[in-house]
Amino acid sequence: MIASDLVNRCQQRLNEDPSITTPVYYPYAEVLSAVNRAERLFVLLTLCLETTVTFQATGATFYNMRSFFTDWMLPLRISTVAGQRVRPARLVDLDALDAGWQANYGATSRYVALGFDFVALYQQMAMPLIITYAQAPAPMVQATDTPSINEDYHPALIDGAIPWLRVKEGGQEFQKTMPYLKRFLAEADREARYVRTRNLAARYDNLPYEMRRLDRSKFAGIRPDLPSAVGGRDEKPGASSQ
Repeated sequence: MIASDLVNRCQQRLNEDPSITTPVYYPYAEVLSAVNRAERLFVLLTLCLETTVTFQATGATFYNMRSFFTDWMLPLRISTVAGQRVRPARLVDLDALDAGWQANYGATSRYVALGFDFVALYQQMAMPLIITYAQAPAPMVQATDTPSINEDYHPALIDGAIPWLRVKEGGQEFQKTMPYLKRFLAEADREARYVRTRNLAARYDNLPYEMRRLDRSKFAGIRPDLPSAVGGRDEKPGASSQ
């Protein structure tokens, strides 16, 4: 599906006529923003997008990787151009290994990654590195843009966008979108299991977010002892998934 298809289907789910130039409750730009948010969350939960690049280390210790790669999320594997593995470590590991590690010159053998952009290298040398990293999706801007994730999961973006859109109406209306969120997380879990198996086989350093540890029963409307219904003020009764 292309961006306009996703937006139109979201508007139809919310009983908003997509043929209207200026919809009352859910304008095109707002819906497209929600779809982009849903895709970013899906990719974060699954790490389903990746790319391999050559990074020229300058001999510095610390790097803000997003200043080099705007779609950077986290490293999956780092090696030298000769194929030697650069192993992951923690800051405390490097402190224990070498008290002067922040200024120790030599071929890079370990790295530390924290947050979404911080990377520290040990040892420090100006040398090229081969980095495979988890990649953030490109935002959809034009009506003909397509999501970066696999086409099988495009319908999940509609389920993920609906809660973003309904949250402005208050908690009661937002609670009615929990079945959408449940389907979205189930699809993310399915893709994460596939990516986890692939990453283990490739001996990557990082795996997708552990969806199986997520307690969905804490979400209103997903708990089995609470009523959950897809519907609300601006949804068609009995509307089915598209």
